[in-house]
Order: sequence, then C-alpha cells, then structure tokens
Amino acid sequence: MTLLFREEPQAGTLPVTPVPATLVRGGTSKCWIFRDEDLPADALETDRLLIRTFGSPDLRQIDGVGGASSTTSKAITVAGTDPDGTVRYRFAQVAIDKPAVEWASNCGNCATALGLYALHAGLVAPTGEVTRVPILNTVTGLRLVCEIPTPGAQVPAYGGRRLDGQHYPGVPIDVIFQKASWSSYGTQFPTGNATDDIEVDGKRYQATLIDAGAPAALFDAQDLGLDATGSEEALEALVRLAPQLRAAAARRMGLPQDLTSIPKVGIVGPPPAGATGVSARMISMTALHPAIGLTSAVAVAAASGTPGSVVQRSVVPAAEAGLFIHLLKGTTALALDAADPAEVSFQRSARVISESTILVPSD
Repeated sequence: MTLLFREEPQAGTLPVTPVPATLVRGGTSKCWIFRDEDLPADALETDRLLIRTFGSPDLRQIDGVGGASSTTSKAITVAGTDPDGTVRYRFAQVAIDKPAVEWASNCGNCATALGLYALHAGLVAPTGEVTRVPILNTVTGLRLVCEIPTPGAQVPAYGGRRLDGQHYPGVPIDVIFQKASWSSYGTQFPTGNATDDIEVDGKRYQATLIDAGAPAALFDAQDLGLDATGSEEALEALVRLAPQLRAAAARRMGLPQDLTSIPKVGIVGPPPAGATGVSARMISMTALHPAIGLTSAVAVAAASGTPGSVVQRSVVPAAEAGLFIHLLKGTTALALDAADPAEVSFQRSARVISESTILVPSD
C-alpha cells in the first residue's frame, strides 16, 4: 500500500501577516473588530484574510479564531468616524462550512459590540453620564444609536447588566433602531403584502416577508405543523426545510440569489400559556439560533403592528407598552409603540475581551 501525502511548506517559508484586532462580546454574539487601515485594500484579499483568520471551512474552525457557530463567526471592519461622530463600519458574516464572507446583512449584537469598542478605542469621546454613539453600516445603510453609561465621562471596563442568553454580565448598552434606515433594500414589505404564500415542494406556507433590521421570512409555525414554543429537538424539521424556505422567500422578495444568510428564516406563534407577546424560533445559518439576532427581533417587532401579518395574528398584547419575544433560551424585551413601531429599543450588554494581534498565514 502506498500512502500519498500532500507536500507542505517547510518551516519558516510561509509568510505570516500580523493583524491587530479586538474581540468584543456584544449581546449574545462575539465579534472580532478590525480597522480598515490594517486590512488589504483589495476586497477579495480581505475576504481571504478573514476566511483564514477564522479558520473556515473547517467546521470546528480549529486553526482560527472562530468559535464554530454562527454567533461566533462574525467580524466588523471600521472605516473611521465622520465629523458628526458617526462611526462607519461594515459587518461580515464568515461562513463556517465554506470559504465565503457575506457583507450584505446587519447584526445588532455586533453593533452593540461596536458601540463599546468606539469608546474603548477612542473613536468617540465620552460625554457626560451617558454617551450616544451613532453608527452606520456603509453596505446596508442601517443607522443605529448605542447609548452607553459613562459615569464621570469615563469609559466603563465592566458592568452589571446580565440578560437571557448571557452567563456573565457586561456594560449596559441600549441599542436603538429607527424605521427610517432599517430596510436594507428600500421598502419594509418588498411584495407589498402583509402575508404571502411561499411554495416549497408543492406545498404552500404562509409567511410575512419583511425587510426591517434585516430581510426576514417569518412563517406561521402552525402552518408548518410546528410549535413556536418547541425545543431544539422538536424543530429539526424546520432546520432541514429552512434552506428551501429561504431560497423561495428570497426570490419572492427580489433579493440577490447569491446570498445565503438573508432573508433570515423563522417561525412565530402564540406565547407560552399565561404569557404575553409572541414566540419565535429563528434559523442562524444552518442551525437554530439559541436566542434571536437583534435584526430578526426588529423584523418581528415591525411586523407585530401590521394587521394581517403572521406575527400580529399570534401576539397576545400586554397592558404595558413594548413586546416580549419568547425564545429557545429566555425572552427578549423590546421597547416600541406597538401600533406603529417607528423605533425599536433593546437593552443589551457588551464587554471588551481581548486586544490582540492575529497571525494570519498566507495559505
């Protein structure tokens, strides 16, 4: 028997590029934040660098900084700060199972991380007891505001806010989405309908196709024969069907067909017995999200005030303003005007974990 081995470069012959980066936990995600000035000028070379940095397409990302899940394979690149203090950035979702990077979506949790990073890195100076950090995704046009406590005009290193889906607390950050910029492709309801029928394998499923926070396809759980309060094991059928649902919804919404992360796919249904709000389960890349991305939560919130949407039909209203979204793990609370959600606010937290130099091989 002859064993064939691929010849590997000799030690010391492979160039390695040192790249400064900061790891920040934002909400329920971890995000590596880079400065544009430290990355290649060529867009394809930046993609290659990020893929190798994270260790894709190894499913374990064992030779990179990725954490082998959609919530830990994320990056932000920062271009700088405008004269009005707005931080300009791009969000990158680094695929795990293939060598690819998608730039055409938003991530509210990484935006939370960027708000704290902007203060930590001196991009924005703290002002008074609370500092407002406006940020702009230059790819999608999404504008957000992060409100961060800065007592005595000092940047906090740690904080005591802990939310569902987070084992440890962090610096309190309120993240504000505004309707004026939360549609990435121009209109909140691309088809003009509150509900559409999506056909997959000859079967039709009711969905609300919405572009708010990020494009999303929200399906009626009951229509799929599922329970929106179900466990991960009970929703394996949704995970299997999600790629087909996403592709069919993307065509109906007129979205680019070469993207695999949008629209976000999820199911909604009534809240658990005795509770108010709505239940939701979202797919993140190829698995159930343990909680919910903030952009997906914006989509659910925006649809909750639209008569006839699959979300509005499932909501059990509360006496107080706002909306509770019941998730696989925990609950997310949103502050909004339920009748006409023109602004959605979230309570999140963040922590700067590491200031690093990543050594990136040229292979």
